[in-house]
Amino acid sequence: MTHSDEKLDGQSATRRVYEDIEVARAFTKKTLENRQIEVPPHLRTFAESLAGPRLIDLGCGPGIHAQQFADLGFAVTAIDYSEAMIQIARERSSRERSSSDNPAFLRLDMREIGTAFAAQSFDGAWISASLIHVPESDVPTFLHDLHRILTPSGRTRISLKMGPQGPQMIHDDKYGIGIERQFIFWQEDNFAALLREANFTIDHIETAQGGMTGNSPTTWIIFSAHTNAG
Repeated sequence: MTHSDEKLDGQSATRRVYEDIEVARAFTKKTLENRQIEVPPHLRTFAESLAGPRLIDLGCGPGIHAQQFADLGFAVTAIDYSEAMIQIARERSSRERSSSDNPAFLRLDMREIGTAFAAQSFDGAWISASLIHVPESDVPTFLHDLHRILTPSGRTRISLKMGPQGPQMIHDDKYGIGIERQFIFWQEDNFAALLREANFTIDHIETAQGGMTGNSPTTWIIFSAHTNAG
């Protein structure tokens, strides 16, 4: 199947890719092939930094990280805008976990968290390679909503693609299916300024290499931050 047979704007094209169950299953298979099933050190470190058990996984995909947090004892709410991804996450969870309600998988656009959840609903927010699909213009409001749903001193970890600031349409076939997706690339100073404007304190910024974006190696920029009161 190809996903380039009609012209769509970047956001619509990307959403269509992830809502295709064939793509979602191929994405899950490839992700599991390339990732250790054991809890990765950075996930465990983040888990240990949280003051309470309530965690939200924003853009959870097939739910791999969400299940790992649940295995560590957290009460996990995991959201994704793709019904196909949520379907796969629920299927995997029902096969692999004795409790079918943790993680709780919900189909929801992360830009809707401000109305979907009450203030101070979560002690932590895990945002792994998902905000990279949200338009720059929507990010300031999203970060303010994120601050609102986290507890005082609640923590977040956000991984973004680093590169020349702005959106790029990327074609690849690494899942065995030709697809085009829009990614938003970020520069450190630009995103750091938005976090501070949303009343977050940045604890740590790091970069890492991993995977490919089209034909180019991916540089990730990862922000660890906590909320400020007021």
